[in-house]
Amino acid sequence: MPSDLTSLDALVASPFGRLARLLEGFAPGAAPIDLSLGEPRAPLPDFVTPILASHAGEFSRYPPIKGLPELRGAIAAWMGRRYPNLESRIDPETQVLPLNGSREGLFSAIFPALARKTVPGRPAVLIPNPFYQAYAAATAASGAEPVFLPSGADTGFLPDLDTIDTALLDRSIAFYLCSPSNPQGAVADADYLTRAIALARRHDFLLFADECYSEIYTDVAPPGPCRRP
Repeated sequence: MPSDLTSLDALVASPFGRLARLLEGFAPGAAPIDLSLGEPRAPLPDFVTPILASHAGEFSRYPPIKGLPELRGAIAAWMGRRYPNLESRIDPETQVLPLNGSREGLFSAIFPALARKTVPGRPAVLIPNPFYQAYAAATAASGAEPVFLPSGADTGFLPDLDTIDTALLDRSIAFYLCSPSNPQGAVADADYLTRAIALARRHDFLLFADECYSEIYTDVAPPGPCRRP
């Protein structure tokens, strides 16, 4: 993590760029594994390319911001299968918005969070540390104060909810929570998520559940904040 977490350059700098600077001048002891972009390198499924080709004529115009109704409906239906308590409760017209990537939503969501709550003094945003730079960049763009919550081995690689100051919670407008966490890989259990939701309700801030890796598992799916314990 950057030493000066209040510096705008440090907040928005890509972690891959920071890592490259830290490793500059060090020769690897073995063939390096390229993690410089953090992008997927898996081949497309066989059925995807023909579908893309069949719709090539539609690429000459901007896609609708909300995506196709069929896509939103499919997303709402999937959420009902993934989280049975949400079955038939997600309105694809008002509660689903497709994104080009999670960064877009994580950044943009801070502004309605800022607009919905007035606090004395400077509003705060709770961010786990280590953190995805989109959290800090959004906070910096909104003018709020980024408050970094240690998420190391001594806290189970997730923020310790019991040590957050009450006055800080009262002036918080949002809490970014990543589970499974990145880069640690810790999974928040149902009890942890229940307590996080209770804090958000009690202190009237938004809980931004970043579940970018929620579908990468072997046996048991991560509970997620949408699943009731």
